[in-house]
Amino acid sequence: MIFEGLASRFQQTFNCPVAFINQTDKTAILQRIFGQGKQVTYPYAWMVLQSVNLATNTYNSHSMGRRGLTFSVPSEDRYQTVKVVPVNFEFEVFYTTNQFESVDQGSTVSFIRRWALARRFGYLKSTVKYGNLRFGINTTLAEQLTVPVRENITENETKYEMQAQLTVHGYISEPVVSQVGRIKKINLLEVMSVPGSSKTVSTKTFMFDPDQDQPATS
Repeated sequence: MIFEGLASRFQQTFNCPVAFINQTDKTAILQRIFGQGKQVTYPYAWMVLQSVNLATNTYNSHSMGRRGLTFSVPSEDRYQTVKVVPVNFEFEVFYTTNQFESVDQGSTVSFIRRWALARRFGYLKSTVKYGNLRFGINTTLAEQLTVPVRENITENETKYEMQAQLTVHGYISEPVVSQVGRIKKINLLEVMSVPGSSKTVSTKTFMFDPDQDQPATS
């Protein structure tokens, strides 16, 4: 879901198809982006996942990994939880176009402009909805872009490839969910001593409503 959200936001921001690839064969990359036998159109982009590291300084990663987060309530007395761990996905982004200088979308200059705006205003951020949980997926775009050298115009096809780094601050989770009990009522026994009589016992019942902040007493 995180990768799908990133691809969707990238395509909207830079107006080009994008794919996640872990290989160096550009022919296979183009076939995956455009389909077997289809003509290549510019611009296009692909991303290579380089590394994944634990985001130990993000939220309470130990509690999120061990106890999990409640994502649904299947019944009145049971919760469903999922264990999640914050991680950083490090991507290398490749953007290919056949236009060098142009104010229109699809040129190297346009990509630089959109990259700077996306970095400043968070155009590549997304939200993942998982049950009743909503995870904000932030991104960090590198300050530096590798700009290709402009070639002499010839009869051959001219294309330019730009390269940049992108970090996605997301999460990984277990493929299975856990179920835990749901406390809805607590009985508190109080023993009172009345002078000249035997001890008596009274009971207070605390009913917890998940939709309210404070418990009700009876």
